[in-house]
Amino acid sequence: MHPEEIIVKKIKKNHGGHHGGAWKVAYADFVTAMMALFMVLWLVAMMSAETRKAVAEYFRSFSLIRGDYGIGGGKLSHMPGEAIMLQPDPGGVQGGTAWERRLAEDIKKELEAKLSEAMDQVFVATTPGGVRIEIVERSGKAMFGLGEARLLEHGQKLLEIIARQIAKLPYPIWIEGHTDAHPYRMEAYTNWELSVDRANVVRKVLIANGVGEDKIMKVVGYAATDPLIKEDPYSPLNRRVSIVVKEQKEAEFDVKPVPGPVDAIPERSAPVFFPLEDSRAASARAPDRQGNAP
Repeated sequence: MHPEEIIVKKIKKNHGGHHGGAWKVAYADFVTAMMALFMVLWLVAMMSAETRKAVAEYFRSFSLIRGDYGIGGGKLSHMPGEAIMLQPDPGGVQGGTAWERRLAEDIKKELEAKLSEAMDQVFVATTPGGVRIEIVERSGKAMFGLGEARLLEHGQKLLEIIARQIAKLPYPIWIEGHTDAHPYRMEAYTNWELSVDRANVVRKVLIANGVGEDKIMKVVGYAATDPLIKEDPYSPLNRRVSIVVKEQKEAEFDVKPVPGPVDAIPERSAPVFFPLEDSRAASARAPDRQGNAP
């Protein structure tokens, strides 16, 4: 009689085959994502309506010309020696249309190729129904003579580059001049005249570089009534020239009486930039704390 054979069957536990514990990783990722989602929802719920609008505007607006500025147009918030930051105002257009982005890209390429030092002076942003091009002054790169409407060589080159790109478009154009609130000593010539004269100089440069005269619908000067830095109307940051390209029919540009000039200004996304530091003071100006002219 053969002895009884004992057979031991080994069972190999594979813990779910090739899947193993991968489900745990996926589950952990899901839980983390859900936690992040609910934290965002909680934070949004805790925000004020004004803050939510500001955040929404930040992601709606775009700028294809980069520099040490951002997108905004509201309250000034900065520390001495740091870049100035502006909290954005609502009113931007979602991402911009194809022609708006193409215009910004074309201006950027031309500036990079022909006047790279002016890259930080131009800010392109969407507005309701068009594009706003803000041209600002920086230290050593002024557009106009101090306290006057005389266009400097640097400003001439910069405007010519922008004009050639705008000339390709069939849309109507607004030109705006702005100053700070420092008054002239001579009553016969005020910030109103200065802002209008500067805007008119820009008009002439645009026409000379291919922009049809019939496309320029408005040339206006707002003096100091539409400051970028509303809390400080004397700030040199309020001095600028704006070119607004509007995708509208000519009939829509009929100007109706309004309570004040500020009400007629289209909404914008304004730049954030450093102040112009110029030690020269115009003899015709009443000097401010820093000797700045409008």
